Amino acid sequence: MQEEQILVETTHLINGEFRSYWFDLPIDIAKFEELLGVGAESRDYRIIEKVLPYADDVHEHTSIYQLNELNLMYQRLPDYIKAEYKQLLTYYENLEELYNYRYVVICYPDCKSMIDVARFKLATSPAFQNLSEDCQTYYFDYEAYANHLQENGRFLETEHGIYEIPL
Repeated sequence: MQEEQILVETTHLINGEFRSYWFDLPIDIAKFEELLGVGAESRDYRIIEKVLPYADDVHEHTSIYQLNELNLMYQRLPDYIKAEYKQLLTYYENLEELYNYRYVVICYPDCKSMIDVARFKLATSPAFQNLSEDCQTYYFDYEAYANHLQENGRFLETEHGIYEIPL
């Protein structure tokens, strides 16, 4: 599990100094307000460093409430999506969009090629259940079906398998 931390600093002097603390996510609001001496709803703090898989979605003035919400979204992603989070973001605008599509992204974890995906789909799809094993073994063109899938779909090949991304 990747650690999720941010460094927050006050924007105004408190007792003659700027305060800054590292917080693990999710952030306890009461602890945040006690340590920094500013309200979580105020604009009196800024995020100056972050160690987050979704760091691109967090900016200097992201509120603690928004940050906790992003953390919750990330934690609720299936493990197979977290494993390839950065690569999947090339197809989605941000964490929230990926989160909204999390149940329609399909992972084929044991597949190393599109032919493997074609074999998997043939074995599990109700559309092909009436084909005998002999027909599947001797007559079905897995390579042509794999090409058809690739031409008519969106797939991402990774070291953890192949992901099918909805159009």
